[in-house]
Amino acid sequence: MSPSPRWIVVALMLPLLGGCAGLSDSYRRPEPNVPAAWVGRPVDGGGQFPDRQWWSAFASAELDGLMGEAQSVNHDLRAAAARVEQARARARIAAAGLYPSVGGNLGADRAKSGGGDARNSVSLGAQASYEVDLWGLNRETARSGEAALLASRFGQEVVRLSLAADLANDYFQLLSLNDRLRTAEDNLALAQRLLALVEVQKSAGRVSALELERQRSQTASSEAGIPPLRQQRQVARDALAVLLARNPAEAPDPQGSLRSLQLPSLAAGVPAQLIERRPDVRQAEAELIAANADVNAARAAVLPSLTLGLGGGWQAGTVGALFGSGSGFYSLAATLAGTIFDGGRKRGQVEVASARRSELVENYLLAVRSSYRDVEDAFAAVDEFARQEAQQVEAARHARDAYRLAELRYKAGAVDFSTVLDAQRTLLSAESAVDPVRLARFTAHVSLYRALGGGWDGAAQAGPGAAETPGDAGR
Repeated sequence: MSPSPRWIVVALMLPLLGGCAGLSDSYRRPEPNVPAAWVGRPVDGGGQFPDRQWWSAFASAELDGLMGEAQSVNHDLRAAAARVEQARARARIAAAGLYPSVGGNLGADRAKSGGGDARNSVSLGAQASYEVDLWGLNRETARSGEAALLASRFGQEVVRLSLAADLANDYFQLLSLNDRLRTAEDNLALAQRLLALVEVQKSAGRVSALELERQRSQTASSEAGIPPLRQQRQVARDALAVLLARNPAEAPDPQGSLRSLQLPSLAAGVPAQLIERRPDVRQAEAELIAANADVNAARAAVLPSLTLGLGGGWQAGTVGALFGSGSGFYSLAATLAGTIFDGGRKRGQVEVASARRSELVENYLLAVRSSYRDVEDAFAAVDEFARQEAQQVEAARHARDAYRLAELRYKAGAVDFSTVLDAQRTLLSAESAVDPVRLARFTAHVSLYRALGGGWDGAAQAGPGAAETPGDAGR
């Protein structure tokens, strides 16, 4: 007795239906290993956490203006915005499978065969098809597209944060170079003044030619230190021009001083939840959510699909008879199709998607761990550079006093010129070191703002789609 065709079909479908169990994995956020010092850390209300416009804490109207310009013209930020639009279009494409596909046609033809008369035919019809989402393939594909769109939005915020940090650093460097040039020019004037004194004393026979040449060498050395600073300043200006989408000839030329700006106060306590709101961390999680949906979609693609079709319309020999009695037609169809053997292609796609998800889990955990490191490093830099600047300012003050005393005693003949020359060198070195350390303090604050993700309120810093968190998108 031969088996029934019905049982043959069932037997062929069993391997496909066997994959149905445990088809979909609900997204669960990986739990990072939070440092013990961060667990339960309170927020110190006495300080100021950065917001999305954190640079305003430096109280520089010029910096605010440059930031506003950069936010609208920067090429990297515009490219990031274009990537968001691409992701939005791909998300729309991915969601299209959730809806039926509808099409229409209008046709006319004239045919003749053999010796018979030619016949005309006019038709007007429409077709609709819909794939029943039995296993969640279309739903998971749409979910992956939504998560990818969210990831691109957070990626745009990463670019925005990096742009602001780079622009702030370049601006502060320009102001610092202004200060260093002024210091170098003051030191040159001091060396020239002492040279003039030595030349007078050489004419009077009170100093030797050796002492005169030593001071001339020191004066020339002070003068030689100015061109490199001017060159560094031009490089910083050009870098700022690129961020502002300007040509080098149109680079801004700030003339202010870094010494006139005040460093903002910062809260010492940072809760671990703040780190999870960094745009790069949220981007990593959104990519993980998309990968999780891709795994579910790949599993669903192994199983058979059910497609429903509906078609209908009118057909007649002339346009006038098109809607007449008996010209209408319709069709209904249902198709269940599945792959019986493909050499393991679809199973391989499941394995690829699963491996990709495992990779992105590690990327997310690495992003979180790196954020902890960035914040700790930035806080350490803020503290240590503050101490270093205070010590360097103190050293410069003592060096100025020592030089003043050495110069007075030299004029009185109480010390030789070597004492004055040593005091002068110490002063030039001490004063030249103050401005770089102060710049380091400002860049350390910028690094801290960058490490904190630019904002205390996650909705404030998230930008587009801020009301939706990655965790919510995947549930």
